[in-house]
Amino acid sequence: MRKYTMKPAALYIISGSLFLLAAAATLLIVGYLVSFKILMYSLVGLFWGLAVLFGLILLPMYFRRTVIYISPSEITVHSGLIFLTRKHMKLPAVQYVTKVSLPLSSLSGFNFIAVHALGGTMILPFLNSVDCDEILSALRLEISRRS
Repeated sequence: MRKYTMKPAALYIISGSLFLLAAAATLLIVGYLVSFKILMYSLVGLFWGLAVLFGLILLPMYFRRTVIYISPSEITVHSGLIFLTRKHMKLPAVQYVTKVSLPLSSLSGFNFIAVHALGGTMILPFLNSVDCDEILSALRLEISRRS
């Protein structure tokens, strides 16, 4: 059984994007709502509060708790924030796999594998590029063995 975790670079990029989005929203709010001081401060506080909540608390918790296990018989994904979930898929049920990679995914960690089976799909998110290729080759080998 092999254990895979999410790449932390993806977390840093998403969190940084949240804070840049909050800064852009602050500039827009201050530029357009100067005459409505209470509304302006409320919206700025709301955007920065959400950025801090998601960027510094919830997303790091999600990345820390998400683990992917691949054994010779099944794939298991443990994830969740408040309620932890476990998703299982037997390897004999896997019909085909799809790799989704964004540009510069070897640096950013935006590699995803969609494992398709009869009646469902399991997404393996934010993988390291080496881990992604390893999982993909193992799953394709298992599929070709059955054919």
